[in-house]
Amino acid sequence: MSDFNTTAVVDAIPVHKYKKKSQAYVIWRRFKRNRMAMIGLVLFTIMLIVAITAPLYIDYDKDVITQTISMRYQGPSLAHPFGTDHFGRDIMSRVLWGARISMFVGVGVVAISLFIGSILGASAGYFGGVYDNVIMRIMDIVLAIPGTMLAITIVAALGGGIANLLLALGIEQVPKMTRIVRSSVLTLKRQDYIEAAKACGTGNVRIIFKHILPNAIGPILVQATLTVARTIISIAGLSFIGLGVLPPAPEWGAMISEAKTQLMNYPYLVYAPGIAIVLTVTSLTLIGDGLRDALDPKLKN
Repeated sequence: MSDFNTTAVVDAIPVHKYKKKSQAYVIWRRFKRNRMAMIGLVLFTIMLIVAITAPLYIDYDKDVITQTISMRYQGPSLAHPFGTDHFGRDIMSRVLWGARISMFVGVGVVAISLFIGSILGASAGYFGGVYDNVIMRIMDIVLAIPGTMLAITIVAALGGGIANLLLALGIEQVPKMTRIVRSSVLTLKRQDYIEAAKACGTGNVRIIFKHILPNAIGPILVQATLTVARTIISIAGLSFIGLGVLPPAPEWGAMISEAKTQLMNYPYLVYAPGIAIVLTVTSLTLIGDGLRDALDPKLKN
């Protein structure tokens, strides 16, 4: 009887089909199934590319802030697709450049709130006790103040400008991020692998930043995406009342504010910045909803 060549049989099996798919791949596959989320991702990606590459085809000094009174209040045309404003500035150039400001501030606010909120929330949830109570009661006090009112107070005290706007909106979002991180840490710190890490003598800081926070990235990522959307609305609102980005820098809310006195005579002045706000916030909201569904552990792979 001839020997059975098991090696040849094993080699013939397509091993790659049986490799375990990574968690990122599974999440991406779930995300792709959500058509609205993919529409939001494509839309936001296009707007992000336009914002990043704006300096390549738009001269800030010439096209964005230079005033040409002889060109004021010109309707949409080939030369000015969105028309010109009361200073003769091209609205399209200002809207495209304004996307840089809104997205920069939005991402900056998320970075500030995520950095502070992760430290406070992770440490409060992990250590618990009196420290947890003190941190969370402080967060409750801040949350008791309406977010917009808190931001207005900070900006009014420190003055307008991008730096103060980042600080004000970042402080506003810290309590929300802290609560999200803390709730995730409270669930994860009871897992067996955390107990094993403690038994091996791993330090608390290493456990928090290497073992807990990376596994809590799902809710944090969803919160961060939705925070950018809310921040863009807050930026527009503060700029609309004169407490946000200072002129002549182009910001969508400030552009709408400048056009409100001529809204009946020249309605096209508010179309472009208004649509830009709606599209950006809608795309980010769709992405956030898609991520939340994709990261839901109750969904099947």
